[in-house]
Amino acid sequence: MIFAAPLFLIGLVAVAIPIAVHLFNFRRYKKVYFSNVERLEQMQSETRRQSTLRQLLIMLARILAIVFLVLAFAQPLIPNKNNPLKSGSNDVSIYIDNSFSMENAGESGTLLDKAKQKAREIIAAYGPSDRFQLLTNDIEGRHFHWLSKDEILLMLDEVEASSATMPLSSIAGKQFDFLHSGDGKNKYAYLISDFQTSIADFGSFPNDSSVVSTFVPLEAAEISNVFIDSLSFNAPVYYRGSAVTADVKLRSEGDENLEKIPVTLYINGRQRALASVDLPARGTTSVDMHFVIDESGLLNGYVELVDYPVTFDDKYFFSLNIRERVNMLVVEGDKDNEFLGRLFGEDSAIAYTSLNVRQMDFSRIDDNDVVLLDELPSMSTGMAQSLHSYVENGGTLVVVVGNNIDEASYNEALALFSAPQLAGRNDSRVAAATVDLNNQLYRNVFDGKTDNMEMPSVTGYYRCSVSAGTLREPIVRLANGDDYISSTPCGSGRLYLITAPLREANTDFVRQALFVPTLYNMALFSVHLTQPAVSLDRIEPVELMNDYGGDAGNVRLTSTEGDFEEIPDIRRIGGKNMMVLHGTVRQAGNYLLTTDGVPVEGVSFNYSRLESEMQFLGGDGLKRVFNDYNLSGCSVIENVDKPLDTYLKERMEGRHLWRWCVALSLLMLLVEILLIRIPMRSNRKKNSQIVS
Repeated sequence: MIFAAPLFLIGLVAVAIPIAVHLFNFRRYKKVYFSNVERLEQMQSETRRQSTLRQLLIMLARILAIVFLVLAFAQPLIPNKNNPLKSGSNDVSIYIDNSFSMENAGESGTLLDKAKQKAREIIAAYGPSDRFQLLTNDIEGRHFHWLSKDEILLMLDEVEASSATMPLSSIAGKQFDFLHSGDGKNKYAYLISDFQTSIADFGSFPNDSSVVSTFVPLEAAEISNVFIDSLSFNAPVYYRGSAVTADVKLRSEGDENLEKIPVTLYINGRQRALASVDLPARGTTSVDMHFVIDESGLLNGYVELVDYPVTFDDKYFFSLNIRERVNMLVVEGDKDNEFLGRLFGEDSAIAYTSLNVRQMDFSRIDDNDVVLLDELPSMSTGMAQSLHSYVENGGTLVVVVGNNIDEASYNEALALFSAPQLAGRNDSRVAAATVDLNNQLYRNVFDGKTDNMEMPSVTGYYRCSVSAGTLREPIVRLANGDDYISSTPCGSGRLYLITAPLREANTDFVRQALFVPTLYNMALFSVHLTQPAVSLDRIEPVELMNDYGGDAGNVRLTSTEGDFEEIPDIRRIGGKNMMVLHGTVRQAGNYLLTTDGVPVEGVSFNYSRLESEMQFLGGDGLKRVFNDYNLSGCSVIENVDKPLDTYLKERMEGRHLWRWCVALSLLMLLVEILLIRIPMRSNRKKNSQIVS
């Protein structure tokens, strides 16, 4: 046992006072004259031994009363051996989970309100010289400054629910790093949350014994939640008149099967599709919602369902940036290809340009989404380098090898792309054996019906050799194992290699059904599609469709509701146009990128679905996790309904005994009074009986 204020022990000299009173009894006896001694014989007087014992007990009660009172001022305590307190100040970091799940109702108000109350109790357990940090999911600059007791209490009142979510390991890492930057001898980290399993990545949790980590779990009522988990589209590119299918995935976190949940799709304020969905308990289901694009420009939409009480995940916003046309350039050798002109020349979705190689200006190659080289006799070094730069920056290049080519110049050019090398001609007739139907070129083309698909055959083609470092994805392979069509990724773009001319004299491929989707989708997939929706917890930059270049200073990011506007951070990264997010967008919805006030591109943001999973660890779950990952420096406060300040003081400093000392001092005074008063009352009673 130690004393927090040992100087008060000097007051123990006061025990000499009752001892002196006992030794020097200054009481004067008074003579009483009785006319009748018979009265004295009837009285029961105290013996000398009883009187002495009573006086000793009174003196002892007085001594103990003084001793316990002095000890109370000296503040005795039993130190905590498991968490010895070091001398010096304390550095305290408090994390409050302010995600959407903390808006759920507890026994008294929302969990967020309760979390703030628990934070106040934690702060009350520390002294005025201690320093504090308040951390939330928003992770703002103001969260990384030391605060006094009064400052953190003011900042605590400003905490509101946010769409931001952070894994616990990331939160703890930021707490520990900040605590180690301070000079406090004792470092404490508190995490107040409902501890959803979706953010509890304890496998990455920092195990730092120098920081005492305390988890304060808050329990909410059981909630059955239904939400839109994700959305995807089937089309490789969007243009006016095309039919689009939206694949909407729904999820249930309840324990009951649900039937006929209405799901509605809106585009530019108009209802375009309606579906009814059955959902199994704690399961998922998908529904296809079909619509036709009947307008040009930007399509801002959302899918909606109705579910209570959790509503933040009932809408899923998306944007479709409609391209009017795909810019395609065909560079021909000595003669035109009627099949290419017939396929692309009259298509309204393709801006088709055909030039002879002698007329080609490769400085304008970047104006096109896809470039097709049709049977060029050779490839110059300058042409190869221009095409390589074009593909690396996101372009699509299709190379159709002719019959009479300069093989060495081709191989020199193909080496720049890490593509397969040409290894001589094979003039025999070979049929195709396999088609990679999982390739993006055939997405949603065959609907799984490929049993009776007619395979092309080739007469005269160039073999390909593959060496170390070659990047190759076979698309159509011949029966002898050679490639007929293959692709090679390069930078942000892609190279397609077709090893035989697209003419009837060389192949029947141009007359088969496989020809159209193969070549057509090479053109359509040359357009880099932007994501229809972005999660607000995204850290990576968002890819954009347009290159704003020198106009980036005039670009604004605004919400369609008109309540948000900022200058976006647009950069060229890896050959792509990217928008870097800095956490300023907090509200889910449809947003526009405008240049001089004119909308040019749409971006949609959605709340993270991690908060939609209504599964929580609780106190017992946290203890199991601590044992599983050997997190010895972590502990759980289970009974959070009681005030935390007293509990934390005892845990940090030890068990305080001053309250017991005060109680014992009062008890000794009561014993003294009883020892003095009870015998007097007994004598009075006897005297009154004699008088009567």
